[in-house]
Amino acid sequence: MLGKGTKLYSILRLKCPRCQEGDFYKGHPYSYSGMGRVKENCSKCDLKYNIEPSFYQGSYYVTYALGVALFIAVWILQLLFFPGVDPGTLLLAMLVSLLIFSPLLYALSKIMWINFFVKFEKKKN
Repeated sequence: MLGKGTKLYSILRLKCPRCQEGDFYKGHPYSYSGMGRVKENCSKCDLKYNIEPSFYQGSYYVTYALGVALFIAVWILQLLFFPGVDPGTLLLAMLVSLLIFSPLLYALSKIMWINFFVKFEKKKN
């Protein structure tokens, strides 16, 4: 399920969706200077990451869905482990989790978006 050749492999390892060897981002998602900066091309297969102008604007929908999933996860964890917590504390927990995970959600949304359009190709040796 997480082996090379799957979309999940490319997404979780932040690798090129076509060859799954080259890095997708210039830096780490939590590095302030390189946060969310996508490379121009793959260093291994030379795939152009910016397929068209404003290509990654569609990834905002993915970011929204990931944010909703994060809020639902925080809410369920609160119900399981702290059932007596008031709504203000729950809101604070959601906001803190959003601040902590925002760079990761942003990075995941872009790699997920390009994986919708680019398929894995095995090397032809």
